[in-house]
Amino acid sequence: MKALKEITKWNEDYVVPNHTYILNDDENLIAYVIKGTGEYVEFKKPIKAFSKSRRKFEEVELPNLGPF
Repeated sequence: MKALKEITKWNEDYVVPNHTYILNDDENLIAYVIKGTGEYVEFKKPIKAFSKSRRKFEEVELPNLGPF
């Protein structure tokens, strides 16, 4: 598993939060950590359609994030 913290700079008139996404070994999205609250949200089934295109991420360590 790996964790990707989104660092995309959005050019929008509204706020787009950059969360931290948890991916399994097949690069499917299994959970995310909400920016600002630190709340951990886990999906019942992995999301295979998670796209990293047109977005920027930095890999962060899993132990620093929470209950996984």
